[in-house]
Amino acid sequence: MAAWFRRGPPESLSAEAAFRREIAPWALLGLTLGLVEGATAAVLIKKTFAGAGSPWIVNLAVAFVSGAPALSNVVSFVWANLAHGRARIGLMVALQAAFAILVGLLGVAPRALGGLAFAVASILTARVIWTGLLTVRAAVWSANYPRGAIGRYTGRIVIASSLAVAGAAALAAWTLSHGRFDSRWLYAAGAAAGLAGAWLYRAARVRREFALLAEENAAVGRTEPFSLGMLFEILRKDPHFREYMFWMGIYGGGNLMLTSQLVVIFSEQLHLAAGLQIALLSVVPLATLPLFVPFWARLFDDGHIVEYRARQGWSLVFAVVTLCVGTWAHWVPLLWIGAVLLAIAYAGANLGWNLGHNDFASVGRAQHYMGVHVTLTGVRGAIGPPAGILIYQWLESLEPGAGMYSLVLPLVFVTVGALGFSHMRRVMRAEQ
Repeated sequence: MAAWFRRGPPESLSAEAAFRREIAPWALLGLTLGLVEGATAAVLIKKTFAGAGSPWIVNLAVAFVSGAPALSNVVSFVWANLAHGRARIGLMVALQAAFAILVGLLGVAPRALGGLAFAVASILTARVIWTGLLTVRAAVWSANYPRGAIGRYTGRIVIASSLAVAGAAALAAWTLSHGRFDSRWLYAAGAAAGLAGAWLYRAARVRREFALLAEENAAVGRTEPFSLGMLFEILRKDPHFREYMFWMGIYGGGNLMLTSQLVVIFSEQLHLAAGLQIALLSVVPLATLPLFVPFWARLFDDGHIVEYRARQGWSLVFAVVTLCVGTWAHWVPLLWIGAVLLAIAYAGANLGWNLGHNDFASVGRAQHYMGVHVTLTGVRGAIGPPAGILIYQWLESLEPGAGMYSLVLPLVFVTVGALGFSHMRRVMRAEQ
C-alpha cells in the first residue's frame, strides 16, 4: 500500500506541477461527493423524509438515490461529445461549481413530499454533472501525465478523493448519531468545500492543450461520435463483448439492488440507527477500499478481463452472503465483517469496471467500448434498485417482516453473474 503513496522519480516537472494543482481540489470535491454518494445519500433521504409520504414512495426514492451513481452513466457519451474540441479547465470549473451548488440546495429542501421530490431530482442532477466531470477529467489526465506514470499520479488523487468521501460519510454518520446540529448544515459545508475546490482548480492547466484541441477539431468528420446506433453495432459485431456485457448486466444489477434494499431493511426491520447504517454501508467500504486496490491491480495484470472477473466476481458473492446472513440473523458483528468483504469486492470491481473493456476493443475504439459499458451501467442503475425495492414492498404486503428475504434476489443475481464469468472463461480457453 505504501508504494502507492511514494512519489518516486518524477517523470517530468510538468506532471508534478499538474499533480500539485489537482490533489487539493479533488480532495475538497470528495467531501462534497460524500453527501450524495450511494448509500450515504440513501440513508440521509430515508432518515430526513421518513414521514414525507407513504413508505413505498420514500423507499422508491431511496432506490433511485442509491442507484444514481450508476444511472448517471447513461449520459456519459453526451458529455464526451459536448467536451470534444472545447477548452477543458473552464468547463471543469463550471461543472464543479454547479455540482457543489446542487449539493448545497439539498439543505433547503422542505421535509415534505415536494421536498423529497426536489431532493431526489437534485441528487440525480448532481450525479449527472459528476459523470460529466469524470468524463472530461479523463482527457485532462491523459494529457498531463506520461503513460508510464499515469497510474501512480491518478491513483494518489483517487485515493485522496476516496478518503475524503469516506470522511464526509463519517461526519454524516456522527451527525445523525449525536444530533449536535441539523443535518442540513452538512450540505452547506459540502457545498462550501466543493466551491473551494472549484476555485482552486482554476489554477490547473492542460499540457499542450492547443495541440489536443487542434487534433479534436481536425477529427470532426473523421471520428464518429459515440451514439446508441454505435452501441448496437458494437454489440452485434463483437460476440465476446456482447456476452461479457450480458453477464455484467446480471452481476452488476444484483450489486445495485443490494444497497437500496439494505438501507430500507436496516431501517425498517433491524431498526439500526442511521449513523450505524452509513458506517456499515459507506464509511467502512470507502475507507478500507484503498487497502485492497494494489492486490487486485496485480491480479488484473495477470491476464484477460474474463480471467480476472471469473475470480474477482466471487468476492462479491461472499460479501453478499455474509451481509444476507448477518441481516437475517440480526447479528451486527457479522454485518461489520460483511462491510469489509464488500470493500474487498468493490476494490476489484472498480478496477475491472474502469479498464476491462480495453481487452475487447481494437486500437482506437477503446472510448467507444467504454461508451457501451457506461451506458449499459446506467440502464441497470435505472432498473436494478427500483426493482429490488418493489420486490421488498411486495413481500411486505404479503406478510410483514418477509421483506428482508428480498435480499435473495441480489444474491442470486451476483451468483449467476459470477458463474457466467466462469463459464465464459472456460469457453474462451477452449477457443485458444
